[in-house]
Amino acid sequence: MHRAFQFLVPAVVILAIVGLSHQIVTNPLGLLRTLLFIALFIVGIFVVYRLFMMKQYGTPFLPQRSGPSRKQLQKAKRTSTVNKSAPSKFPLRNVQSPTSHSKVAPLKKKKPVQRNRSHNLTVIEGKKNKKKNRALF
Repeated sequence: MHRAFQFLVPAVVILAIVGLSHQIVTNPLGLLRTLLFIALFIVGIFVVYRLFMMKQYGTPFLPQRSGPSRKQLQKAKRTSTVNKSAPSKFPLRNVQSPTSHSKVAPLKKKKPVQRNRSHNLTVIEGKKNKKKNRALF
């Protein structure tokens, strides 16, 4: 079956190219009319689908995308996972208040979180090839 598709798909693509080129040479207006009909058919299916969705779920005909875009979400994810100990562009001045001269304890370095690689799967031993005796109804 897989081997048949190996030859069938390229054959269909080649025949489509030959037919399209023949249609362009012999009847370009008919080709444009066919393409216009296909485009109108797709638009009609889209309109029917959107009307169905409006009635069924109360969604607008052409919904406006709300919230952040995918690019904004990726940027937020990158900036939230940036190493906090990295030096910033604008180093802060070491300003000390005159009343507090106590030393601050150094921060402890956190250990990396290790994933638990064990799983909850168990092996059930038994006769795998034994066929069940079932009555046919």
